[in-house]
Amino acid sequence: MNKILRLRGVEFVWKQNNEPGIGLIAQEAEKIFPELVNTDTASGRKSLQYGNVVAPLVEAIKEQQKQIEELKKEIQQMKAKADQ
Repeated sequence: MNKILRLRGVEFVWKQNNEPGIGLIAQEAEKIFPELVNTDTASGRKSLQYGNVVAPLVEAIKEQQKQIEELKKEIQQMKAKADQ
């Protein structure tokens, strides 16, 4: 979860065609998840393997869900005490 929170989604404009885009900056993501970034040896350009971002996102969602469930239980317990 900590790694996911360090990622920064950005809006940008592609240099090739002036089209708007959204994504992550490869150089930033590489510091957090180096295994997600490919570097072209000839040009030095970096690219992200966006499909591989799914697994850490799934795990982060599962962790968040666990926290939500724990908070729900806590709220229910607090309500039960207040009703007594």
